Amino acid sequence: MPFFNSDPVPLALLALATVLFLGVEAWRRAAARAKHHEAQAGKAEAALETLRDTTWELADREEHYRDLMSAQGEVILRQDLMRRVTYVNDVFCETFGRSRAETIGQIFVPDLPDDESPRLLGTFSGATHPQRVRFDQRVVTVKGPRWFAWEEFAIHDEDGSLREIHVVGTDITDRKAVEERLAESLDEVQAANRAKSQFLAAMSHEIRTPMNGVLGMAALLLDTRLTPAQRTYAEAVKTSGEALLSIINDILDFSKIEAGKVVITEGPLDLRGTLESVCELLSPRAFEKNLEIIAEIDPQIPMRLLGDDARIRQVLINLAGNAVKFSIEGGVILRASLDSYSYTDDKANIVLEVEDTGIGIAPDDLKPIFEEFAQADQTHARRFEGTGLGLAISRHLVTAMGGTVEVESTLGKGSIFRVRLPLEAIETSSPRRETLTGQRILILEDRPILGASLARCATLAGAHVQCAVDSEDLLTRLKDESFDVVLVPIDTMEGPGSDLIARARSLAPGIDALVLLRPQDRDRLPALIGQEGNPAIFQRLFDGYLVRPVRASSLLHRLEALMSGTHKRHGTDAGAGPFDEEKMLHDLRSYAQRDARAPEAALRPSQAQAPAMAEWTTKLNVLVAEDNDINALLTRTLLERDGHHVRIARNGKDVLAALAEPDGKTYDIVLMDLHMPDMDGFEATRHIRGLPDERSSLPIIALTANAMADDRQKCLAAGMDDYLSKPVAPDALARMLATWSGRRSDMGMSPEDARSANLA
Repeated sequence: MPFFNSDPVPLALLALATVLFLGVEAWRRAAARAKHHEAQAGKAEAALETLRDTTWELADREEHYRDLMSAQGEVILRQDLMRRVTYVNDVFCETFGRSRAETIGQIFVPDLPDDESPRLLGTFSGATHPQRVRFDQRVVTVKGPRWFAWEEFAIHDEDGSLREIHVVGTDITDRKAVEERLAESLDEVQAANRAKSQFLAAMSHEIRTPMNGVLGMAALLLDTRLTPAQRTYAEAVKTSGEALLSIINDILDFSKIEAGKVVITEGPLDLRGTLESVCELLSPRAFEKNLEIIAEIDPQIPMRLLGDDARIRQVLINLAGNAVKFSIEGGVILRASLDSYSYTDDKANIVLEVEDTGIGIAPDDLKPIFEEFAQADQTHARRFEGTGLGLAISRHLVTAMGGTVEVESTLGKGSIFRVRLPLEAIETSSPRRETLTGQRILILEDRPILGASLARCATLAGAHVQCAVDSEDLLTRLKDESFDVVLVPIDTMEGPGSDLIARARSLAPGIDALVLLRPQDRDRLPALIGQEGNPAIFQRLFDGYLVRPVRASSLLHRLEALMSGTHKRHGTDAGAGPFDEEKMLHDLRSYAQRDARAPEAALRPSQAQAPAMAEWTTKLNVLVAEDNDINALLTRTLLERDGHHVRIARNGKDVLAALAEPDGKTYDIVLMDLHMPDMDGFEATRHIRGLPDERSSLPIIALTANAMADDRQKCLAAGMDDYLSKPVAPDALARMLATWSGRRSDMGMSPEDARSANLA
């Protein structure tokens, strides 16, 4: 049956169910929408609450910021892009006497004192605008003119655009006042330093001028025949003068260091020669105190290094000179060793040691020992003299060369000063040759430091060495063993060395004998070898000699010579060869004769083995500019003693007058003092260099008591060729004359200029 014909009851139920379903669905959707709206309303309320909190917080922060700005000690203001003030703090108002009401919205430009120039306002606009601007300015305030340090910085929005300019001003008046006082103090200190330098230069010149006469005349006096008492007095004068000169030099050196005028100049350095020359220089002083002074060099040290020879020498002289000064017995050892070596960059770390057997230093005195004007014990200052500057100068010089210096000491036993220097090797050592292999040597070690040093040197060369403690020990060893060479001092602790050699040869007829001499012992050689110079007498005494302090090379050469000639002297044809007897006799007699004729041997015993001054140069025609009568006499005496012709000029005008005379072109050299009346050495030099002929190229040597750091440069800049400071050592003067003998100066007029001047 069709659907529409069915029973109406089911249809009604179906319709009712549909309506109910639709109603429930509509209610459900309405309930969901209501719930959603409720949730949205809750979120909106929460967001609103957050906004209220944020707004309150911002307002609180702004209030806090304004309170903070107001509480700051600095002046604070903010400006818009037109420089109109948008904010000021209380400090601003108090400082400039302005209220906020009359300031906000206005352009603020502080009033300036009459002597101040206005500053143009900076701009923060543009692509390359600065972020901060800082400047100092003195402005007018209610308290009067005050200095402010202004700082302006830009404030940008989130998009980077400029919004405001924040300005902070800090009162720096007190700081400026301190800076001004410091500047004034600095000017005063600099003026005081200049005055001190001028005073030192003046005092150095004024002291050196008479000191040149004192030392020079004392040396000349010692070169004459004197009674023992007269010689003692003359030597005392010379020694005291040298002590005073040493003090002056220390003060000048320290002044140069203090002023930062010491320059380290590197060049080829023979460390062996440096140590040995320092020993020779100090040996007269050491021998006077019956001390030994020796040099020991590690054979592993490169033959040539790169360093400042003059400064290293100065440090060693300071340290070794102190060692000699403070040693009563024993001696001093200068030692050089190789601490490490880098083959990658040829860097050699060298250790220089000065060891003595002196009075030592107490532990509490070690720390300040390198400070200025410090001595370990002030009683030593009175006993040993000195400024206390030597060690301070040495420390400064070593530091400037990149090294370090330290000291070890035991009170009453001695000290070791140790210098460490980094130096570059430019020539490595050749392998050590054992040239004395098989040679047996016996050394009398009654001077332990000397004997031990000689033994170490000969042992390194391959020799078999023994040391005898006294004469009887030496003779006993000769009875028991066979030796090739015996080394004996000219004077032993028990008597003459010649007597001991004679006894030794009675026990060992074939043995060679070497005698050790001091430089001052050479005048005894004629008596030792016989007045007639009989080689037979000579041979009975000894076969050779060594002058203390003994150089390692001299010892090895002498021993090698003896070793090579043994078969001639001790074989069947003994004495037949022309070797050593006559040659050595000639050398000994030459030394003795030179001591009698060469005064410089008495003046500089350490240089006694150098050629006589008269042999260094040809005879010259010398023009000497010197206004001091004593120094003029001294210079004339030194020059005429060596055969030079001398003309004395009292000032620069006299120099020019001498050159203008008919024989004015015959002068070979001018020794020019600097400070003279009427015309000084600088002006005279300028006049000479302007002469229209060959006289303009006359060598001019500054001979002056000026000894400050830049005096040499001033002389060279003035047209002089070289420089000697007073007191002038005779050998230094001779070397200077030899250097310029036959030469012309490059400072004068060129030949073309001279011809032009003559034509004019």
